[in-house]
Amino acid sequence: MLFLMLMSMTMLVSCSGGGPEGVAKKFLELTNKGEFEKAKEYCDKDTAALIGMMESMAKNKAEEMKDKDVKIVIISSEVNEEGDKAKVTYKSIEEDQKEEDAKESQLDLIKVDGDWKVTIDKENMKKEE
Repeated sequence: MLFLMLMSMTMLVSCSGGGPEGVAKKFLELTNKGEFEKAKEYCDKDTAALIGMMESMAKNKAEEMKDKDVKIVIISSEVNEEGDKAKVTYKSIEEDQKEEDAKESQLDLIKVDGDWKVTIDKENMKKEE
């Protein structure tokens, strides 16, 4: 019975968009549209600082980014045993791209004060480039 209750709660949280998948998708959608200020709400403090640096470097591309149609597809997510870290696998599909041609990427999330937040360190950022 306890297991069923726990599974039901997990499903409710992940379906409500508050789970790691929902947070990752919203963060990725916002950054792809160049809405860095809003994206900062979905990441931890250190990642927000990195996003701020990205924002200043991409100011001249922000308008171009807003017009780009990028679809985010969440493939899977894994939460560690402690329930405080997650890894979300996704694809960013550009308007003229087929889903099967899009590269899979991963995004790390951690729980901060009970909420899922994207966490990116400088080393991981370099791997993605």
